[in-house]
Amino acid sequence: MDMFRWGGGGLGSWLTVGVGAGVALTALISNPRGEGAPSHGIPYALQGPEASWAPASDATATLPVDPRVEELVEEVSAERLEYLVDRLASFETRHTLSSVDDPDRGIGAAREWMMEELRGYSPRLEVELDCYRVPAQGRITREAEICNVKAVLPGRSDRRVYVSGHYDTVAGVEEGMEDEWPQYDNPAPGANDDGSGTALAMELARVLSQSGLEFDATLVFIGFAGEEQGLFGARLHAQRADEEGIRIDAIFNNDIVGNTTGGNGLEDGASIRVFAPGPEDSPARQLARYIRRHGGVYMPSHQVRLIAREDRFGRGGDHTPFTWYDYAAVRFTESKENYARQHTVADTPDGVDPEYLARNAQVNIAGVASVALAPSAPDIHSAQGNPRLDRGETGYDARLRWERSPGAVGYRIFIRTAWTRDWEDIVEVGDLEEWVFPDLSIDDYTFGVAAVGPDGLESLVSPYVRPPRTPSPVEVLP
Repeated sequence: MDMFRWGGGGLGSWLTVGVGAGVALTALISNPRGEGAPSHGIPYALQGPEASWAPASDATATLPVDPRVEELVEEVSAERLEYLVDRLASFETRHTLSSVDDPDRGIGAAREWMMEELRGYSPRLEVELDCYRVPAQGRITREAEICNVKAVLPGRSDRRVYVSGHYDTVAGVEEGMEDEWPQYDNPAPGANDDGSGTALAMELARVLSQSGLEFDATLVFIGFAGEEQGLFGARLHAQRADEEGIRIDAIFNNDIVGNTTGGNGLEDGASIRVFAPGPEDSPARQLARYIRRHGGVYMPSHQVRLIAREDRFGRGGDHTPFTWYDYAAVRFTESKENYARQHTVADTPDGVDPEYLARNAQVNIAGVASVALAPSAPDIHSAQGNPRLDRGETGYDARLRWERSPGAVGYRIFIRTAWTRDWEDIVEVGDLEEWVFPDLSIDDYTFGVAAVGPDGLESLVSPYVRPPRTPSPVEVLP
């Protein structure tokens, strides 16, 4: 006998329906408000062989703690991060147009050290420069070579997950030094902006490459150059990835992630902001939700604060060029910024809290490892590119269809009312490729589906959304 379950996500209310093996059955369960029921009273159809409900706000109800991810989180070292930040700042400047020949000072020396450091972590890492020759343009005042530092940890598949920061720096000319330093060669230690994000990416490269784990996704750890001149390194890399059709499932971009005390004296060492541009179900927003959901399991004491905008007001970062090409990219930034230190010679290592930076790295690694170990997200689109969501045979149901993901053993359906920003409920189903909710209007609710691996790790959510209609002019007779 196959068993169908409806349950309250650990809240103590379970209903089990049994049917004979091989019998197709749909059981409609309308749940009023109450213990173990969805708060908004969604009627759930349960369709074999097994399904269970849980509130999306309680990640622990559906996400088991994976001991592999837990161990990776614990391996992050505050001491290593402190060393990396100090070493990056020791090059005095990493301005994109600074010296590439000086063995001790400038961006050339910095990137050579980064490559040597990364190569020492593991022979599994494929370390190289990702360079582009560009003419003078914008804040690039002369012809230059923009070189990103890239380390690749190959996985079983070609889909990629990125961890990034920008290793270039900039600082204004200090009073009295106008004649001593050319503008592109000013002292610019950039410990927090963005030595912190670069160090975080390098530390994750160390931990993940030394873990001995084989990931389904290929992991890419990258330090972008040219960010301070207009996101040049990220723009060039994203442009090339799009041209070559490279599949990038997620970009975890870290920029200014090491300080706990704002310029106004307020402190916050217990949270991290994640910026994600819209629209509501953009790839970036799905990634942000995923990060908070998994951060809540592995780092419950460190709050992930989702910010529904592209970046800080009037500012920019290296995640943005990837969103232009519809990649899932978000920006991590500390909760309390000290603007007086940014882009000045005062951005020194004493403004970086290694323990706070380590906690932010742990939130990153929990999300990165989970999405890289999990199956790929289900394909929910038809051959014409439309989401496979319709009203079913009756014309009044919600029917969801998807393609099975390699390695998946089940699927989780995510639901929320259409005006709500985050997922409210989850229905966990078996190894199926179709689900029907009788009498549930597809106009009133938003749906998504994630693939679940044999270890319980879940993919990113594939949302059932249609792009907005594009305007078309109407011809008018004279």
